Amino acid sequence: MERIVAGALAFADTPAQVAREALLDQLDKVLGQIAKRRRSDAAIHGVRKELKRARATLRLLREHIGVVEYRRDNALIRDAARPLTPVRDAKVLLDSFKVLAEESPRGRFSRHFRALLEDRRRAAARRLSSAELAAAARVLSSIRRRAASLPGSRLSQTDDGALKRAYKRGREAHASAKRRATDESLHEWRKQTKYFENQLEIVLPFGPKFLRKSHRRAKRLADILGDDHDLALLAEQILLHAKGEYAPSQDSEVEDMIVRVARWRKQLQAQAFRLARRLYSGRARRYQR
Repeated sequence: MERIVAGALAFADTPAQVAREALLDQLDKVLGQIAKRRRSDAAIHGVRKELKRARATLRLLREHIGVVEYRRDNALIRDAARPLTPVRDAKVLLDSFKVLAEESPRGRFSRHFRALLEDRRRAAARRLSSAELAAAARVLSSIRRRAASLPGSRLSQTDDGALKRAYKRGREAHASAKRRATDESLHEWRKQTKYFENQLEIVLPFGPKFLRKSHRRAKRLADILGDDHDLALLAEQILLHAKGEYAPSQDSEVEDMIVRVARWRKQLQAQAFRLARRLYSGRARRYQR
């Protein structure tokens, strides 16, 4: 992302112009990957990440393109990413389970459950149709054309509240998770933190030095919360399939897995809340400048 910003700075004068160029670059990367016939798991994951970055970048442009237009394009990018989610989730579940299974003796449940996850991963990849991707590409191309045609007069306007809004949303999501750390509240906190991190990448060249520290903390926090979310999905699937002879009360291997996932999540959440105290200790108006 910093390469994108550095390149955009060569011919852009305002943060909005840099954000627009970053958005165009993000959409170009996605369209290039979609156009390929063969798409690896890493490529699909990369496309999802770029689309999330694009939504964060779009937020920086909200006041320049108009609230109604922003909401429309934000929803379109979100919907374009949906066909990719099952593929990503299936891959992450399998990878998380491999790590978990390495730390304990492999029993019948491990073998059975891993085979199930591998089947799901293959099935998710097969269900990702070319027609869905082609439709997503058409939508994203339209968004790109609209962004490219934004007049310079609109991009020259000042909106010094975009980053402040992102910071406040992240802080509010943190407060909600602190009151009640449910899977839903932690996941929402992660999403808002990721938006904030991605927006910080765009504005780093224009802001004071403390933004770099905020960016490092936001990135670390988003990664920790992302790992916790992946483990929440894994625990849910283990419990869903651990029935009958594989029930935790009947199978010590399954019981051990559930306990270790819970312990792992507790450690990650403790790290997240410690880091959040530093990230959210300042006032939101610092980011308005």
